[in-house]
Amino acid sequence: MRGQSEFLSDICSCTMLLYIHKIFDFVNQLDEVTATELQKISLVKNYKKGDLLLRAGEVCHSNFVIEKGIARKYYVHNDKEITTEIYFEKEVAVSLDSYIMQKPGKDYVEALTDVSVIVVNYAKFQEAKKKFPELVSLDLMFMEYYAVWFEKRLVEYQTMDATQRYLKIIEKSPHYIQNIPLTIIASYLGISLETLSRIRTKI
Repeated sequence: MRGQSEFLSDICSCTMLLYIHKIFDFVNQLDEVTATELQKISLVKNYKKGDLLLRAGEVCHSNFVIEKGIARKYYVHNDKEITTEIYFEKEVAVSLDSYIMQKPGKDYVEALTDVSVIVVNYAKFQEAKKKFPELVSLDLMFMEYYAVWFEKRLVEYQTMDATQRYLKIIEKSPHYIQNIPLTIIASYLGISLETLSRIRTKI
């Protein structure tokens, strides 16, 4: 029988998926002039495995929509890398505090595989919003997406144990799981490598 924690997590995951589809549907329905402007301020960039899309101390001038591959966000504490997020296809990688405040941040964003991303520049997007009101709505939709993402993470950490959260990663992208080093997965789950090894052995 499925537990309440899995049920709550599934609700949040479905909501996230709905928001992603909602955003892409909205973009596809933009009028030609607005769509052309959005294309002008958006770039497709490719990174190799191990490349850094963002470094600590830099201002996050862009958000990165993952088109292909996986990436992670992490910071360094006492010479130890702490992974806070793993991004899969169609997810948005960003150091949100740095992006909104346009100040240097503490986060790194690293390509865990070769990745292709859509890069939207913050300054150019802010200028475009002044001319094209529909882009204000798009910006609001992204903020809503981040709010739902935060709620999803909070639900998972409050209701699911490490084994359940590890299974969610496998379920989310089974064809990519082998590309993520176990040390990164353990860091993301907030457990030791030894504990992760025991979880993997049990399942």
